[in-house]
Amino acid sequence: MTMADIQRLHGRVVLITGASSGIGRATALRLARAGARLVLVARSADELEDVVRECRSVAASSLPVVADVADPGDVERAMQAAETEFGGLDAVVHSAGVAGYGRLEQIPAEVFDAVVRSTFTGTVTVLRAAVQRFRARREGRIVVLGSVLGQIAVPQMSPYVASKWGVHGLVRSTQQELRDEPDVHLSLISPAGVDTPIYTRAATYLGRHGRPVPPVRSADSVAAQVVRALVAPRREIRGITSSALVAAFRLAPAAFDAVAGPALRAVGMSRRDGVPPTPGNAFVPIRQEPVAQVPPADGVPQVSRRVDASAEAVWRVLADGWQYATWVVGASRMRAVDDTWPEPGSRLHHSVGLWPLVVDDVTEVLAAAACRELVLQARGWPLGEARVRITLTPGDPADGSPTCTVTLSEDATTGPGRLVPRVVRQPVIRLRNVEALRRLALLAEGRRSTAAPSSAPSAAPSGAPSAGNGITPTAAAEPTPSG
Repeated sequence: MTMADIQRLHGRVVLITGASSGIGRATALRLARAGARLVLVARSADELEDVVRECRSVAASSLPVVADVADPGDVERAMQAAETEFGGLDAVVHSAGVAGYGRLEQIPAEVFDAVVRSTFTGTVTVLRAAVQRFRARREGRIVVLGSVLGQIAVPQMSPYVASKWGVHGLVRSTQQELRDEPDVHLSLISPAGVDTPIYTRAATYLGRHGRPVPPVRSADSVAAQVVRALVAPRREIRGITSSALVAAFRLAPAAFDAVAGPALRAVGMSRRDGVPPTPGNAFVPIRQEPVAQVPPADGVPQVSRRVDASAEAVWRVLADGWQYATWVVGASRMRAVDDTWPEPGSRLHHSVGLWPLVVDDVTEVLAAAACRELVLQARGWPLGEARVRITLTPGDPADGSPTCTVTLSEDATTGPGRLVPRVVRQPVIRLRNVEALRRLALLAEGRRSTAAPSSAPSAAPSGAPSAGNGITPTAAAEPTPSG
């Protein structure tokens, strides 16, 4: 997509549902940078205001509307707000939805109905209101976020699967009905595993939370597809993973059904048992709960290195998520970094391996204490996941120059890597982490040695959180070296 294509969105009025998180939020930020005027719709007033502030920070006109997409009155009020505030509506992006986990008989009927109401009935309500307006205008663009689960089936997610099958049928039928309106475009995007909060906020009656099945895409990568669909509409956008899953579901149904359940349990559910039965956000919006502090793992060997830079300087490297592939051995490139990195719950979206044999996955912060400790859950499926702990110990100020000791421990927690005996896997991990600490030290020491004296505080590293977020220290950050 060219810059000229993006400029076509400047000044356009776009209504986005589900705008408080996930793909909806990522789409709002992309369109804000393109200069679109936005009407942001979600149930959570607090999270919606956060997104509005981010959009307005790039001078984008943004109007928040707290609304439930399954309520026709709320949807009509949101559409009218767009017309009142901006004089009309050019496009609608529908991203709202909730999920539920459990066997059919486990999920309470009212929870099942609530998932269907938000995910399917909400789509009906939004699509109906948008089509009515765009038919009257004889032009307009609609993008609906579906799912690969609208074309395949998996166990223990029946309310969500049923809803998404309904969404796909609804969109296809409406596309047929719109054939007499050549300037009214309706696009459907059907991604597979996407890193969004929908999994941990979902209703669950399995004792565990869900999680996206690898390979996992970032919400921003799907948002890029949404923007492309607004510029150059297509009937359906489906990635390689989704297409492969649909082909397997249709061509080998018995084999697909045999492996779907075990695969979902192995890679589509959290490793933490004991999650109490909960309706999640089926009825009311919830924020992501903070991740509890993670105790050290017993018996995991550690690697340490003295660094000729302060703990604050090392932390600034850790807090710059875009530097991850620079010092982590095995990480080949970065795809996206959550704006809140390295706060607990934030994620890096990276690739591991040697090109072209690379795998996309994520690393999540489990716990963080500025300039002291960072605990990560690193994913690299199909190899599995590992728990990584980095601790920073300041040196003795009497030494005359700032130093610190960085300690790194890592071990496999799940997947095939866990099957290798610790006595075999740890020597390999140790060699890898010795080199990782060497690279981390070079970055921290290089920043310290190349920092130019200045009476004014320098900017924080690109991609790092702002100094006031409680994670990045308030001391001014040194400039990032070029290259």
